[in-house]
Amino acid sequence: MAILATAFAAVLRLYSDSMDMVIESRIKTRALELAQYKMTDLELAGLANLGLQSGEFQDLAPDYQWEVSVEPAAIAPWSRVTVHVRNRNRKSGGVRLTAYMLSRPLKIEEIR
Repeated sequence: MAILATAFAAVLRLYSDSMDMVIESRIKTRALELAQYKMTDLELAGLANLGLQSGEFQDLAPDYQWEVSVEPAAIAPWSRVTVHVRNRNRKSGGVRLTAYMLSRPLKIEEIR
């Protein structure tokens, strides 16, 4: 009986750990999707205001918050854009997505 109780406790522990991993994986996957969504939104809207911005996804994903940092890159007219998305109910760090985008449209003379 003691052997069965020990084995059952071990199986319950494994099940609990695997469920935690599944939940964490879903949260991280959703955060990555939202970070890509925000990055695409920035590409379409343009980088008019340099600096730090933050907000929430509201109805799209009410438990997630975003923070965007836009900094000038070493080579003009590029900017370094970092999007940080996290779930407000979790203490883990969330996800960061970084990309380089044009700060302004290029002129024909700059392309040549």
